[in-house]
Amino acid sequence: MAKFLTPEWMEAYKEVWNNDSELREGLKKFSATIKYYIEGSDQPPVYAKVEKGEVVEVGVAGDGKYDFEMWATPENWQKLAQGEIGPKAAMATKKLNFKGSMLTAMKYMGPFGRSLELMSKVPTEW
Repeated sequence: MAKFLTPEWMEAYKEVWNNDSELREGLKKFSATIKYYIEGSDQPPVYAKVEKGEVVEVGVAGDGKYDFEMWATPENWQKLAQGEIGPKAAMATKKLNFKGSMLTAMKYMGPFGRSLELMSKVPTEW
């Protein structure tokens, strides 16, 4: 069990993501870098590099540019990851903050939502 949004947690998330054929199929034409972080935390941000729907790399995020960024408070990440709030509702109510191409996000909203739902499948230390 790894602490949420650490490099170790991201490795487990990568495995869950890549083992989900529905998600990979939905994102087969999608490639991007996604940065995740916890609002108000000194824990370093992490990232996932996605190529044609598959996560090919994860780790600690540097200062570079990312195609998308997502962040939330620890409480809201936990609610999202445990399925207490859905991804669309979290974004609509600003419980999950987002930066990046809204057009691309809307095009892939179903798979993006699925990627967030899959967080609940990673054994997590909160």
